[in-house]
Amino acid sequence: MVKQILIVIALVLALRLPFLHQAIQGDDLYYLYGAQHAQIDPLHPEHTSYIFRGELADMRGHSHPPLNSWILGGLLAVFGDVKEVPFHLAYIVFSLIAALAMLSLARRFSDHPLLATLLFCVVPAFVVNGNSLEADLPFLAFWMTAVALFVYAVDRDSLLALAASGLAAGLAALDAYQG
Repeated sequence: MVKQILIVIALVLALRLPFLHQAIQGDDLYYLYGAQHAQIDPLHPEHTSYIFRGELADMRGHSHPPLNSWILGGLLAVFGDVKEVPFHLAYIVFSLIAALAMLSLARRFSDHPLLATLLFCVVPAFVVNGNSLEADLPFLAFWMTAVALFVYAVDRDSLLALAASGLAAGLAALDAYQG
């Protein structure tokens, strides 16, 4: 069990550490606009505007709820500015959570839990999206945790695990509408 956990952690780190210096790019900027506004109005980080394709866009129409803006806003408060290495390091935590939640589920539903988890970790969506500051990995981490805790709660008749599953599902819902 510990050996499997260490293998999964090693794979996630091997996938993420080479990209610590990756520049902020793509949709990361839009989440960072919300994070900057979270410094001013933490309860409404997406009540701001930004330039999108040369046009002024209202972020209240943003396609994700505010959790990712809050996470990035917290990182901005700690580091004072956008810094690739500490921000990417912080987001590695979400990859680790998602992968370990997958391992938990795979132990319950697969005859080959380590293989199932390693395959989960190398699908293109996990590999590519995990190196950004977008909402994808936090959502995946919270959603997988919610499901893993729910299965654990049902298997062990645990109200505490069920409550934790609900909390994780709530965090997933604050990060992506499909949650």
